[in-house]
Amino acid sequence: MEVLVLFKINNLYLIHLYFIGQFILLGLFYKTLLGNNPLQKKIVVISMYSGLLVLAVQYLFEPELFFKFNLLEIILTSLLVVFFALLYLYNMLLNNKRYYYITVGLIIYLLASTVLFLVGNLTIDLSNDFKLITWNLNAFFVLVNQLFILYEWNVSFRTNKAI
Repeated sequence: MEVLVLFKINNLYLIHLYFIGQFILLGLFYKTLLGNNPLQKKIVVISMYSGLLVLAVQYLFEPELFFKFNLLEIILTSLLVVFFALLYLYNMLLNNKRYYYITVGLIIYLLASTVLFLVGNLTIDLSNDFKLITWNLNAFFVLVNQLFILYEWNVSFRTNKAI
């Protein structure tokens, strides 16, 4: 993306790879975690196919959205992943707390970044300082998410070996 910016080439279309890739990977992640409940797995799979179908139809009829923030894509992919995470969090009430902190971090990050990306189209005509604030806020929430992942790793996977 940085190379495209250096050559003054629009790189906004790459954000679609990010959102759709995140949606597919996290959807599959939560589908795997919901392995004990076939109904919930089916809900995740149907939601994923439905979401991808809606986006494919939208891009078919509005291909110019490849070069803009696609608000439907942002809302649909992020909120479906939040729904999957909340479904898994609900299941954790009775079961073990595996991937609890990752799930909480994802929910916080996705809700916050969804709002910030929705503001993306609105900030195009605003000052660079204001745009920088929104992207710095997004970077902060990425950091918060990474800290939740690090804490999960520390709690779940780190071996405490005495030297």
